[in-house]
Parts: sequence; C-alpha cells; structure tokens
Amino acid sequence: MSIYLIPTSHVAEESIRKIKEVIEKIKPDCVAVELDKSRYLALKHKESSGAPNLGFTTNLIFKLLKKLQEKIGDIVGIMPGSDMLTAVEFSRFQNIPVYFIDQDIQTTLESLKTLKLAEKLKLIKYALTASFYIYTKKGGSDKIDLTKVPPEKLIDQAMKVFKTTFPQLYKILVEDRNQHMAANLKKLSENYKTIVAVVGAGHYKGIKNLLQK
Repeated sequence: MSIYLIPTSHVAEESIRKIKEVIEKIKPDCVAVELDKSRYLALKHKESSGAPNLGFTTNLIFKLLKKLQEKIGDIVGIMPGSDMLTAVEFSRFQNIPVYFIDQDIQTTLESLKTLKLAEKLKLIKYALTASFYIYTKKGGSDKIDLTKVPPEKLIDQAMKVFKTTFPQLYKILVEDRNQHMAANLKKLSENYKTIVAVVGAGHYKGIKNLLQK
C-alpha cells in the first residue's frame, strides 16, 4: 500500500502542473482530494458555499478570508481551488476514481462559532491588515512567488505562527481536518493499493505524521 501526498497552494499555477505530472507518472488506483462534496460543487459551478446563521462576527471573518483568497487568486490569475478542481477533472478524464476526504464544510463552519471573541477580533484585524497590504502593494513581496508552492521551511514557519497566534482556530481549520482526512485515507487504503492525495501545503506534514503513526 502506498499513499503519495501532493502538497499544493490553492492559487499556484505550479500546483496544477505538478498534480497532472504526478497522476500521469504514478497512475494511482484512486485520487483523494482536500474537498467535501459541497465545496466541490461550489468550486465547479463558481458559487459560494456560504456561511449561514453563524453570527455577525463569524460571518465577517468568513467573508474577509474569502475575499483575501480571491484577491490573491486575481493577482496570480488562478481561481482559488483550481488545484483541487484539476485533480478531480484530470483524474476522471483518466478514468481514475476520485474521493473527497475533507470534513464537511458545514461542520467546520459550525465549529467556528466556538471561537473566543478575543481570537475572532484578532483574526478580523489580521485579515483587514493583510487585505490592505495586498490591495496597496499590488500583491506581492519580492521574497514570495505566489505562482509557486512556498518552500517547506516557510510553510513550517507560517504554521507555527498560526498555531501560536490563533490556537483555537488552528485546531478547527488544521488539526481537526487533518485527523478527518488521515482517517479517510486509511479507509481508502483498505481497498486501494496506490493512492494519490492532493492536499493544501499547510495540511501536508500533519497528515503525513498521522499516517506514519
């Protein structure tokens, strides 16, 4: 049994090329993607999966982060989530079964309700600051190429800061979903010998460690 994890950036052109290359080279028995059915349909039809009845503050956070991701996508010319759509469509074109392994988006959104107010307010401040920076600086830093997946060292640093600054949010968006995806990959491995799993770079190391355990 072999599971090949492909770490991607949801707005990086490099991710799209790499996904196709790995699937063609490995020719897996199935492909797993960091999506649930609702998010896949929303991406496919370019609709919003929404954040209904989550309260004013949580809805504001959801919208700010979504707009931020869309802005980055505009800068690099790639629709956020194109990596996952590519994995699904390219695999199906190759007649390879595709599975959605992520936690249901509504479960994740409901969990956001439990965020402490202080962490919510801090997150709003960070999202507004980041949005302002991207709009005024026209997207970029000389050190980061948004068209490529960030280096592993940079991802590790970013995840460490994320966990330290927003511990509760980190558990909801990263740790809980890593557990869910690793469990689903384990189930798939009972029926498929070779699996390619396409996951965001921020989930890569966590899922890898869980699978190794």
